[in-house]
Amino acid sequence: MAQPSPYTPGEAARQVPGRTLQLAEIDERLSYMIDLRRLVGRVRVDIAPRGLGKTSLLREAQRHADGRGALTVWATAGEDLGLIAAIGEDIRRRTETWATETRGRLRQLLEHLQVTVGVPGVAQVKASWQPEHAAPARGVREFELLVRETVKGALDEGRTGLVVFIDEIQAADPDGLRTLAYTWQHMQSEAGDVPAAVFAAGLPNAPETIAEVVTFSERFAYRRLEPLTDEAAQIALAGPAGELGVRWDRDALEAATAVAQGYPYSVQLIGDSTWAAASYPDGGSTLTTEHVREGRRRMRQDLNALFRARWEKCAPSEQQLMQAMAAHGDGPVRRADIAQYLGVTTGDLSVPRARLIDKGIVDIAGHGQLQFTIPGFAGYVRGRTETRADARESRPD
Repeated sequence: MAQPSPYTPGEAARQVPGRTLQLAEIDERLSYMIDLRRLVGRVRVDIAPRGLGKTSLLREAQRHADGRGALTVWATAGEDLGLIAAIGEDIRRRTETWATETRGRLRQLLEHLQVTVGVPGVAQVKASWQPEHAAPARGVREFELLVRETVKGALDEGRTGLVVFIDEIQAADPDGLRTLAYTWQHMQSEAGDVPAAVFAAGLPNAPETIAEVVTFSERFAYRRLEPLTDEAAQIALAGPAGELGVRWDRDALEAATAVAQGYPYSVQLIGDSTWAAASYPDGGSTLTTEHVREGRRRMRQDLNALFRARWEKCAPSEQQLMQAMAAHGDGPVRRADIAQYLGVTTGDLSVPRARLIDKGIVDIAGHGQLQFTIPGFAGYVRGRTETRADARESRPD
């Protein structure tokens, strides 16, 4: 009987090989919070371009916190509710089975906070306010009280503390970021014995985005995620297959690893495509280089759809910058070379460069250099350029 693919392209991975160091650091902070009953005073933010496994890492950290008995709350920044509202809503949802008295107290605090910043209460009234860039943080004391009372209730319920997880933090509303930052600042000086922590993930522009609205950066600890090593990629490929009784031929595993180039999304995609090429193998089967070759062909179709979607969302100036990058090959490109290719100054690249970084399409690759975040994107851009050039040459005068 055919077995469904164990790979999850586009979804949070079930395993996160190659992230041992990051998880060890997170576990150390969880131990500090749980064993010593202390506040983790800095918000950890793991940053990386899209597809490098930020959300998967954050979900694995949540599983670790759940395993240590903590109450975990999840918020995805950028939603209409606003960051603080989203956190409040998940607190409401996660505490629905608590003791009546504790639950009632939290509902009162949520209602009060809703009046201040738009957190939904029992009726789940959505926020209608619009954040102002220069506005002071609102609801700091109210949010702090909610955190304190949630921790108190969690301990009464036999939990070990509160851990808040925030995905896509670079997309958070300015008001929400300010409220979170000032709340944690106050708690560090006044509530160090409250076992609570915040872990977040975001794009490489997260530090700059947060710095624009929060005047103090020492409350945030940024950690950059790098591509997977070949060993980690091979574990990510062989492990899920092995659990279903399917093995990878050594040459096939090396070929698939070379295709993925350390990019976790590509690891999952080549694994999934190879699995499909092998007709969803039963236990005892072996994945071969022939399966990988066919899988790569299938994978290219999916990647081209992804590349096309990202390309079409870009303004002409951004597309021109990408064309200039692609013309210089697949690796890092100096900004000076891009500017020379386009006949502009490096200063003229600032706006499209910033927008492409914000979109997660390009990333800084060292001093004065840029690179595409997804392996294969440069080739796709060159293909578009060459196709258009061929069309122009074949057009009758």
